[in-house]
Amino acid sequence: MTGDPRPAAPAELNEVVHLFADAFVDDAMITWPLRGPTPTDVAWMFSILISEAYGPIDAVWVAGVDDVARVDGAAVWLAPDDAARFVEIDAATRQKIAALTDDGGARYARFWDWIDAHLPDGSCWFLDILAVREAARGRGLASALVGHGLEQARAAGVPAVLETGNPANVPMYEHLGFRVVEQSDAPDGGPTIWFLRADPA
Repeated sequence: MTGDPRPAAPAELNEVVHLFADAFVDDAMITWPLRGPTPTDVAWMFSILISEAYGPIDAVWVAGVDDVARVDGAAVWLAPDDAARFVEIDAATRQKIAALTDDGGARYARFWDWIDAHLPDGSCWFLDILAVREAARGRGLASALVGHGLEQARAAGVPAVLETGNPANVPMYEHLGFRVVEQSDAPDGGPTIWFLRADPA
């Protein structure tokens, strides 16, 4: 049985950090802008993002298998007001994340400025991060966490958007109602990124 998504409690945020770090340790959207980070670097980056950007605005949602008190999956969903401030939210973490890079964060900044430029100008719900613990995959957690945001977007009459650098994720998101609106290579030899959108019915 899969528990319904719920807001992450403050005491759960450290577990979310490690869940994200484990899931994205080899992801091109993390490894390329940070230029080959160590697993510790990736965990520290997510710690900065969760503690300083997403935790304070209650954007982190979690779900568990069988026991809803256990964090087996997590998502960062930005509501329209926060999605409109994504550039500001992202910029607030860059100085600390720059310490994890070998170029003062220049490559990281260029990459995320490019991502920022692909967000729609209008109101939307934005799925920024999604991960499910490997042992809990195939139990409906990703569908539940994605579905939570899609329901909010449909109720508000606005689209939901996301991006991914993992081609294996694209069919899953398409199955859940998203469509690819752009496939582009990031500047400076960066990874291929898929931008997806789900419009309200």
